[in-house]
Amino acid sequence: MTPTDKGRFCAACQKSVTDFTNTSDREIVQLINSNKNLCGRFSPSQLDRDLIVPKEKSKVWTAIAAGVISFITIGSHKATAQETIKTEQTDYTNSYETVGILTGVVRDKNDVLADVTITNKTNNETTVSLLSGDYEILADKGDIIEFYLDGYITQTITVKSSPHKNIKLKKDKNYNEQEQKTGPFVITGTVNDETGPLPSANIVIKGTSTSTKTDINGNYSIKVKKGDILEFSFIGYKTKNILVSSNNNISVLFTSEDNANLGLIVVERERTFFGRVFHSIGNFFR
Repeated sequence: MTPTDKGRFCAACQKSVTDFTNTSDREIVQLINSNKNLCGRFSPSQLDRDLIVPKEKSKVWTAIAAGVISFITIGSHKATAQETIKTEQTDYTNSYETVGILTGVVRDKNDVLADVTITNKTNNETTVSLLSGDYEILADKGDIIEFYLDGYITQTITVKSSPHKNIKLKKDKNYNEQEQKTGPFVITGTVNDETGPLPSANIVIKGTSTSTKTDINGNYSIKVKKGDILEFSFIGYKTKNILVSSNNNISVLFTSEDNANLGLIVVERERTFFGRVFHSIGNFFR
């Protein structure tokens, strides 16, 4: 066979053999429809299958769709060009930078300060400074920490990148100790048992909805008035009631003697008729 433009010419059958190996199904169908007497060369993947010819989209609808899209695009570009772009400059803060635990020492002009109430206003963590004035509290960068002690000006700081911050409190010249003892004031302390601090112990002002819980170190703080009764409770122990006086620190220790009786509960009250009957039956089986 001799080469031709579209394939080769067979001298034996006097026909042009068309090379269809790189031809699409649509082109093959078009050639067959235009010339029924064809000879061709096919690749194995083109044999023993139906010719697939996708349905052509209407040229009219294609033109209409293109026009609509162009109109919408032009309109949106025009609206964007006419609108004034507003920009706002903000300070960047890396909220993911974690300090973890903020530590330091609280003191005044002359000495270290113990029992200073330290509150993280961002995550509601609360603790108190030790006798040495040292403190530690969970805090992240950007958290707001408040330092409070009766007779001193409350100081508030924002946690920076350093995990250590010493605090110096100033005396409040307008502080009247007698007025503070009769009005609301903050009381602090710890709740422990014989093994150590009790986290999540409940402290409630009796007869009110005001309450708080101890932190992981057993520390707590709560605003009270002189004469309030604080109820201290923890699962497995009997509730303890303590009268608030002018003391700013109340700590509670639960002992084995305070273990709650989780079995039979005996109520020492005057029994009703049915109560006496059930009590007699119980005594019979003892």
